[in-house]
Amino acid sequence: MNAFMSELTITHLSGNDRHGCWRRWRLAEPLIYEVGGRGGRVIRVSKDFVTDGTSIPRLLWRILPVWGSYSRAGVIHDYLCYRIADNNPHPEAPTRDDADRIFFEAMTVLNVGRVQKYALYLGVRLATWFNLRTTMIDYNITLNAT
Repeated sequence: MNAFMSELTITHLSGNDRHGCWRRWRLAEPLIYEVGGRGGRVIRVSKDFVTDGTSIPRLLWRILPVWGSYSRAGVIHDYLCYRIADNNPHPEAPTRDDADRIFFEAMTVLNVGRVQKYALYLGVRLATWFNLRTTMIDYNITLNAT
């Protein structure tokens, strides 16, 4: 059965530059997600992974904040997209389509409301269709993904 096996514990990275450093956070503890229907396979985001939370355009922050009930799903998605961009995809998500599907599944596990869940899923699908580059690759250059 799919489930989060850990809480999201993050530390804010200091900085207030024009490149958005103030939006970056580092995992203080690993984040572990068991993928549903996969025989107990897990996605383990290692401690020290850097994320910017759920990537939501600033214009929409009033109705969809960067951090919310969907935050753990957003970090899992960031990690999976990072692995794909690093040419070392996670076995559970060899493509962005797979990463997007797992994001949707994880939001379902977190009981994210229907409207929010579909709005966020549409956002990641648009990013995939337009082949938008993930910035996680820039933030995690020296990370040894496991």
